[in-house]
Amino acid sequence: MTAAEDNGQGGSTPPAGRRRWRDPERTRAVLVEALLDLVAEGEREPTRKAIAERAGVSERTVFVHFADREALYVTAAEQQAQRWRAFAEEVSPQWTVARKVQALLAQRAKMYEVMTPIRKVGLQIEPDSPGLRRVMADGDAWFREDLARVFASELALVPGARRPGGLLDSLEAAVSWAAWDHLRARRGLDPAQARTALGRTLRALLEA
Repeated sequence: MTAAEDNGQGGSTPPAGRRRWRDPERTRAVLVEALLDLVAEGEREPTRKAIAERAGVSERTVFVHFADREALYVTAAEQQAQRWRAFAEEVSPQWTVARKVQALLAQRAKMYEVMTPIRKVGLQIEPDSPGLRRVMADGDAWFREDLARVFASELALVPGARRPGGLLDSLEAAVSWAAWDHLRARRGLDPAQARTALGRTLRALLEA
């Protein structure tokens, strides 16, 4: 990787272990990756110093590229959304209920495992961060719309299925990230066991 001058530092040689790039987008990406990696490793709210050290840049660089904590976390949440959405695969509404449930939970298990660390931090920060609320709401909407698409034929058979408190709300709650996290973090189930538990609930709702 080519070393370059830091913003406003002229041609001085960077301290050992520090990286400097001419491309601002590359620098921002490295800082975001550093934040996500630290959170995934168990750091609930990494300091700017910790993020800078992991990224291999000066702490000042964090302030240069992100005006405040919200800007950094919103960008990280958007990047995280790209990560978990990469696991989205086609689940045909024409398949049998059993096949759809199996395929849907297979991809959601991957998504939820990827998103869990940053989502837990996001839930703490969300009340004070309009930008983060937006990103998380967009993700929640995606999951609901995907659920409605996959089980469109089953929902069509139930009067009021899409109304508040209807079948769609029940399905959403049954396979939500909150339900997944409860089984994984509170009950101590492994991913396969959590999928089995959620699948049983989902099939019961759809076949009732």
